Amino acid sequence: MTEKKYDVVVVGELNVDLILQDIASFPEIGKEKIAKDMLLTMGSASAIFASNIAKLGNKTGFIGKLGADDYGRLVTDKLKESGVDTSGVFVDKNSKTGITVSMTFPHNYAMVTYMGAMEDFSIKDIDFDLLRQSKHVHFASYYLQPGIRPDCAKLFEKCRELNITTSFDPSWDPDEEWNDDIYNVLKSTDIFLPNTQEALNISGCSTIEDALSKLSKYSRIIVIKLGKDGAVTKHNDEIIRTKTFDLEPLDTTGAGDSFNAGFISSWLIDRDIKKALTNGNACGAIATTKLGGSTASPDAKELDDFLNQHKENIFI
Repeated sequence: MTEKKYDVVVVGELNVDLILQDIASFPEIGKEKIAKDMLLTMGSASAIFASNIAKLGNKTGFIGKLGADDYGRLVTDKLKESGVDTSGVFVDKNSKTGITVSMTFPHNYAMVTYMGAMEDFSIKDIDFDLLRQSKHVHFASYYLQPGIRPDCAKLFEKCRELNITTSFDPSWDPDEEWNDDIYNVLKSTDIFLPNTQEALNISGCSTIEDALSKLSKYSRIIVIKLGKDGAVTKHNDEIIRTKTFDLEPLDTTGAGDSFNAGFISSWLIDRDIKKALTNGNACGAIATTKLGGSTASPDAKELDDFLNQHKENIFI
């Protein structure tokens, strides 16, 4: 068997994040609030995941679209710094790179996004020769990418044909419609990674237990991120629950993407769900102790050090 060039190829959106931290209260119409700290950095769930999983030692490539501007150059520079191959990223001279303004609080956040180039990213922009060189494909932010959304199921079906495993984080639907077209994608998904509210909205269920039951009829492994309450998975009729590591959070931005990176990185090694949950929770916990998304996620040594220092049992 020919050795694959990549452990993971990420297909998805690219933008920058402007993070405003330590705000007294949520913004109000006609009033001004003061943020005591800020950070302009590479954003988007897909890019943060790619950077995070590369930092954990995985050979990582990216397929996406950017505008020909300073924000686009910031994104590609940051991906390269993390060891991500950006040869699959298309730079469109007629587009602007998107931006998300994120207002963060210790246990919550609010965001506003300008879509930019990621709105027009489509299956035509995907280099399938590059895709074939990967063991695993990750896709995120389904509802923020109207250009590729209609063909997302085809992308996942193609991955399955090529014996490439897949993971899928849907992220939030800004229109809050949660249409059933996502189920066509889930049929070819190996690991589905929604958070609590996404799982409930997509499934149409009122409890996590019912959401697990419904969603597991489609994807092989369901992993629901419960925020400060940990995570729960269902695979082969087995349900596994965890709590989080005992840390005081500073910034929750990108914690879910850090969890995803830790989980997938571990799962790709030996398909051990409990080990993947431990690593996912650890990466998510570490990320909340620092400001930023990709800048907060650990590398492999930091993850190992953390796990050596935190021996508590997180399984419920």
